[in-house]
Amino acid sequence: MPQRYKKAVYIDAVEFDNTPGNPQAIIDFTGMPISVEYTTDGVQLRVIRGTYSVLIAKVGQFIIKEANGSLRICNKTELEAEYELVE
Repeated sequence: MPQRYKKAVYIDAVEFDNTPGNPQAIIDFTGMPISVEYTTDGVQLRVIRGTYSVLIAKVGQFIIKEANGSLRICNKTELEAEYELVE
């Protein structure tokens, strides 16, 4: 019978809140260029990973850096359901 094991991993996260200094904090966190766009749907941030590879975060979403260094976008409810905040 197969057995399942769980491994706890640490991640780093920064919230896009579009306050002064927040875009620079995201650049420092990701090490990648960004652009902030003001659309009819609201403000969004684009993390430019490559020519055809862009992450799009809306205000209030988190940019997550996984243990392996990959980036993804996550909502606060998803983040709190999956991870416990470490101070």
